[in-house]
Amino acid sequence: MEPKLYFLSGTPGTGKTTVAKKLEDLNFNIISLGEFVIQNNLFDEEDKKRNTKIIDEEKINSFFSKYMIDNKFSTPIIIESHYADIISLPCEIAVILRCHPQILEKRLQSRNYSSDKIRENIQAELLGDSTSHMLEREDLIEKGAIFEINSSYLSIEETANKIAEIIQKPENFQELKAGWLSWLSVPTVQMENYLD
Repeated sequence: MEPKLYFLSGTPGTGKTTVAKKLEDLNFNIISLGEFVIQNNLFDEEDKKRNTKIIDEEKINSFFSKYMIDNKFSTPIIIESHYADIISLPCEIAVILRCHPQILEKRLQSRNYSSDKIRENIQAELLGDSTSHMLEREDLIEKGAIFEINSSYLSIEETANKIAEIIQKPENFQELKAGWLSWLSVPTVQMENYLD
């Protein structure tokens, strides 16, 4: 029996990687897709201007499918990445971490992101890009299995526990289904610097 697959997505800086490490303590296998892609050379080229790698989705999915067959996982797998939605294998539940744009800005500044990269990521968060991409997954839409967590003021432990609870009993978290959270209701005077 194949292990169940879950997605953990969100804009860079929302806490995915740190939370994923905590989820390992809760008996989940974690695959950080960004690291997986780099380790296995699954990208086309590097965008030097944006300081990022251009991924090859077809190559990633082909390699990942074989990886899943070769490795006999006995516990559920969480794929962590802001582009987790590209994995074509069936997924049980997707959780998207969201973060208030002003808090996100401070987090990205502490990572020494360029001003252009900070602006790009804040725009992505404001517009809910990670949720939008996940909403293109028919397997998840049919099950109503896409959830959003506002991680702005939650600790790593609280966020990890919330994700584990959603995975165990998704029916108890209907209020967190995709679409409940919009930063566009934040006063324009605070957000005008992030929008083109």
